[in-house]
Amino acid sequence: MRRLGSAFDGVCNVTSVILLWATVVVVFLQILSRYVFKAPLVWTEEVARFAFIWLVFLGVSVTERQAAHFRVTFLVEKASPRLRYTLWALVEVGIFATLSLLFFEAVRFTRMGSHNVSPVLQLRLDFLYMSFPAFVLLAIINRLRRDVTTLASRVANPFA
Repeated sequence: MRRLGSAFDGVCNVTSVILLWATVVVVFLQILSRYVFKAPLVWTEEVARFAFIWLVFLGVSVTERQAAHFRVTFLVEKASPRLRYTLWALVEVGIFATLSLLFFEAVRFTRMGSHNVSPVLQLRLDFLYMSFPAFVLLAIINRLRRDVTTLASRVANPFA
């Protein structure tokens, strides 16, 4: 299972780097064609936007995996270990409820906009709209992985 998780993380990381570089290269081409050659490439703006949208959503799920989202922990750190664990459990239930609701809304949003076409490239935007439910699903998977690790350590050391 750990190997599968590592492979999953590797795919997310490599995809993020590819999307970042694609965005940088396409924006550079856009600037070069517009200001140096005075002949703008019309497709570059759309491609850069699409890559950036996927990059942002993928970045959210990677940040979820690394527990790097912003949070305020001042009051939690002052609590006893038992209360801290209870607060953690309540927050996790709330986060999973929110992510589940967000997933169903994302699927609805994707269905609603799936027949749109991009103005310049005339591409169906299904792949762009799919970034929203994909990111929520990745966030849920990464959150579950972290929570299983936390619960396993709690079982191993119940008084921590």
